[in-house]
Amino acid sequence: MVNEFSLCMGCMNEKDYEGPCKLCGYSDSDPSIPTYLAPKTVLQERYIVGRLLSYNGEGAVYIGYDTGTSSKVTIKEFMPDTLCTRKKGESAVMVNANNAPLYKTYMSEFADLNHSLMKLRGMAHIQGVLDVFYANNTCYAVMEFISGISLKTYLANASGGLMWEQVKELFPPILTTISLIHAAGIIHRGISPQTIFVTDKMELKLSGFAISAARTTNTEIACEIYSGYAAPEQYTNDINGTWTDVYGISAVLYKVLTGAAPAEAIARKGGTMPEPMLVNRNVPANVSRAIMSGMKLSTETRIRTITELVDKLFAPPHYSVGGAEHGRGGIVVSEKEARRMRKQKQERVKFLAVLACAGAVLIVFALAFALTLSGACTPGENPDASDSSSSSSVSTPQSSSDNSVQSSTESSEESSSEPQPVVDKVIVPDFTDNYRYENAVSMAQDRLTLVPTYEYNNNYAAGLIFEQSIAPDTEVDKGTEIKVKVSKGSSVVPLPEYLMLNEEDYIAELTKLNIKYSVQPEKNNEFMEGYVVRCSKEPGDPVDVEHGETITVYIAQHYIPEPDESSSSENSEDTEDNSQAEE
Repeated sequence: MVNEFSLCMGCMNEKDYEGPCKLCGYSDSDPSIPTYLAPKTVLQERYIVGRLLSYNGEGAVYIGYDTGTSSKVTIKEFMPDTLCTRKKGESAVMVNANNAPLYKTYMSEFADLNHSLMKLRGMAHIQGVLDVFYANNTCYAVMEFISGISLKTYLANASGGLMWEQVKELFPPILTTISLIHAAGIIHRGISPQTIFVTDKMELKLSGFAISAARTTNTEIACEIYSGYAAPEQYTNDINGTWTDVYGISAVLYKVLTGAAPAEAIARKGGTMPEPMLVNRNVPANVSRAIMSGMKLSTETRIRTITELVDKLFAPPHYSVGGAEHGRGGIVVSEKEARRMRKQKQERVKFLAVLACAGAVLIVFALAFALTLSGACTPGENPDASDSSSSSSVSTPQSSSDNSVQSSTESSEESSSEPQPVVDKVIVPDFTDNYRYENAVSMAQDRLTLVPTYEYNNNYAAGLIFEQSIAPDTEVDKGTEIKVKVSKGSSVVPLPEYLMLNEEDYIAELTKLNIKYSVQPEKNNEFMEGYVVRCSKEPGDPVDVEHGETITVYIAQHYIPEPDESSSSENSEDTEDNSQAEE
């Protein structure tokens, strides 16, 4: 049987050599947060706890190993750090005296949730719960280990988004699973690209289940809300329900199909946000509208159930003509587009009528010509009669031709007399209404030209437009140039946490916040090589990015300690003194 001494605590793969793991880089000398379980802790004489994967207001998640089944697992520990703590080197949790009743209530909810999930372990598209038990004055849930990557990472590797053809193959099973979870009385409240995983078999799995207090603001524990994917009622005391998860999965579909993260619910003024089909023209209109209906801010007008959302997402496409809906080739068009198509159809009918008249004229000419030749070759006929007949025969087609031309002209005049759509004028949208610059460019494509200027702005998130040179609702010529100011984010930002981050990942975090940096190696064997040891400022300290404040990042560089000569000399003197004393 595998024991903890032959396992890497970072990835739970067997390791029979000293030093960092060759698969994940983890080393037993890597520092760990003392308030959480130390690696190699054994629970229930069966489960080996590995490194800490993540933690939130509800508790912590570790990689683990089940010696009973010889398989990797994920271990979730209930440990709300606002209500309890743990001393370094100890396993038992100490509950704050004043919070004991609330701690027990939340822990009971944690246990009930995971017991309910255990009953659903047959579902292939959720992270199954394998065991629930109490120990160390708290509760644990042992879950299956998901072999795969988060949807967030998957999208980043797929250039940000997927086509609808891919989505409608990938998402139906997980949509069905969410509906079944709702039927079991479970609301997730945290559906996002971070909590959906893409497995090695290219299937989606939903993870990240938590008690309601961990997914709602203004509770006694720190909430974990995924910006852009959390429903507005999670920021208030309004009732959560199946409609809360409808918002979450709709927001995920918005991200998947557009490549752009949806705006945070509490930041959407007036409920406005560009529809997916305005950001990505390849998104079918019925899908776009279903997603927007699933993301309505009002719980009364929002789609209420996953079943209803699925019906709207996969309903046969239609377009509206004169107030009625008709199927047509899988394309959904607006009323304006339908009128244009109807007009084109009328013009095609007129064109075909002109062709038919022209064909009739040609046939008459051919008959007349044949009769003329026949009369000319018949002996004994009166030439005058022949001429008269010929003249008569020719005059008829000539008249028909004139009528045909007249009909064609009248048809053309009738067509030109119909009101033509105005295509040279455009109404300027309000780009400052929570529009990201890239989304605004997609929406204004072929109609307006946007010229950006980037400035720091403490009131607008990075990438959002906060000023435009032409006022909204102004009618302008097509192609008009509009100058827009785009936020570079806040001028002063807090330095992000660097604990357990390597140089590449931390530099990516600094770059995302526009923080300038310099990197210096630091001889240090206590941290994994290539990981951040410290910075010139502490995490959370303000950094003035607008004026180019530079942060120095110190990266661990392993080294072989050299013998300390003074120490050797002192040891030598001590040895001599000891020997003299013995003499």
